[in-house]
Amino acid sequence: FVSANLRSAFLIGSGVLVDATTGANIADTRIRAIHATGSGTYVLDGTSVTPLGSTAGQKISFGVSGSTDIYLSDIGIRVDGVVSVTAPASASSITVFYG
Repeated sequence: FVSANLRSAFLIGSGVLVDATTGANIADTRIRAIHATGSGTYVLDGTSVTPLGSTAGQKISFGVSGSTDIYLSDIGIRVDGVVSVTAPASASSITVFYG
């Protein structure tokens, strides 16, 4: 069993994910679960360049038709740098649980 202090972020349309409580940009974390509404492809991009010039992080891409819930296990998917979202439409929404 993995214990974690999970937090959430909500976004309508595309942009940088910010914490729902503090308003701080989400960066250098693990994405644990996603709820998305809309139709089309979402891309979550959390990448940064290391001091040695390598790209670190992860891109998460998934398609939605209506709404979906995605659970990414207790370990989650590690993302480096500020996490941004490209949504399929300006009215699409996404809730991300991270930590």
